[in-house]
Amino acid sequence: MLPIHLDLGFTQIYFYEGIYFLISILLGVWWSHKRVKTYGGKTEKFEGLVVWSIVGALIGARVSHYVFWQSDVFFENPAILFSPTGAGNSITGGLVGGMLGGYFYVKRNNMNYWEYFSLLSPGVLLGQAVGRVGCFLNGDAYGTHTSSFLGVEFPRYATTVPAFETEYRLSSPAWQSSYEAGLVDQSSTMSAALHPTQLYEMFGDVVLILLVLWVFKKIWPNDKKSPLIFFIHTGGYALLRWALEFIRADKEGTTMFNMTNLQIVLLLYGLFTIGYATKYYLNKKKGSS
Repeated sequence: MLPIHLDLGFTQIYFYEGIYFLISILLGVWWSHKRVKTYGGKTEKFEGLVVWSIVGALIGARVSHYVFWQSDVFFENPAILFSPTGAGNSITGGLVGGMLGGYFYVKRNNMNYWEYFSLLSPGVLLGQAVGRVGCFLNGDAYGTHTSSFLGVEFPRYATTVPAFETEYRLSSPAWQSSYEAGLVDQSSTMSAALHPTQLYEMFGDVVLILLVLWVFKKIWPNDKKSPLIFFIHTGGYALLRWALEFIRADKEGTTMFNMTNLQIVLLLYGLFTIGYATKYYLNKKKGSS
């Protein structure tokens, strides 16, 4: 694990994830471009689609974080949305924002949204998976305490780059949470054993990639404009994230049935996608019989 502080000279960004996010974006864009080129998409439009999607993702990630996770901070200082050093990016909001950004672009350029989402979906999921590995290395999005063999202890201190010196003045959120819960003492340099929910989500994303690739192979030759992959991708991720929220230690307060507001939204959307995808499949099967 490598949690880092980025020293820019004039300011420091603590527990910086941007490097890991950059790697995830580059890998996702690379695979997406390869698929668009392989399957006959408009490669000349790809750059614009990526830019609009990334801008939408960045806006959605920041807004969603402060709506669902730190609404009190946002209402005290709305300008924090535009702070380059302010923490707070939600992968769920990033996915929604990226989809909206991509939607506006393809509509303006007379492209079919379902078709291009099907082409880009595996690359987006790859970016999501690599991003969660980054969360694991950074030590955020951590889970609750566990005594099982799956538990991972996260470092208390991070390394400042480019100096590569350990910064002892600031403790990691995972350690702080463990300390406040009485699971470790002041002298410890590692957190208690916590569920690596970041890796659980990464494995879930990999499963979704395999499922999307399998469905794509089945439907692409005869139904390029099918919305099935969109609903498998977004609905599958919604249900994955809904389940993992039960063992996330950094979630905000619950509202009903031991669920957060975000979980309720995710569950309702996931159930909707199952119903829609089932209805679409049955109608297509009936029409071809």
